[in-house]
Amino acid sequence: ILFINGYSQVQKHEGTLSPDSAVVQLIARYGEAFTIRDVAERDAKRKEIVSPGYFYHGIDGAPISLTGLTKRQTKNNFKVMADSVYDEVLYQYENTAILIFKEWQHLTDKGVEKETLNSVLIVMGKENGRWVVIADIIGMKPQPPTAAIKK
Repeated sequence: ILFINGYSQVQKHEGTLSPDSAVVQLIARYGEAFTIRDVAERDAKRKEIVSPGYFYHGIDGAPISLTGLTKRQTKNNFKVMADSVYDEVLYQYENTAILIFKEWQHLTDKGVEKETLNSVLIVMGKENGRWVVIADIIGMKPQPPTAAIKK
């Protein structure tokens, strides 16, 4: 599956079903949105494929809507210059799919340039017969990968 920045990852599959092709396509479309570096443009693209009840749960522990996230990241002049996804696992179920992965990012936030590692959980579900992204949840900082990642 191609995810953030088009990097091809070796992905594991878990859950009770094989990966649904519509979920795989959703993940690819969601990842394509992250190749857009302008926050407002990126999130306009994501809005097409997220639930009306979508939320982002960041490391601050507070959920925020897509609109709120767009406003906050625009105000903070948030920019991802480069990123790489690793350790992907897709858990596929009948009406729910969960993608977990770790990522390395080179970014600027609030005027501070930095490199960071994140653990991410993306929840997807069927709404009105269509797969959508329900939530992005950022977890604790993972240990660095054992192998080099693309920068």
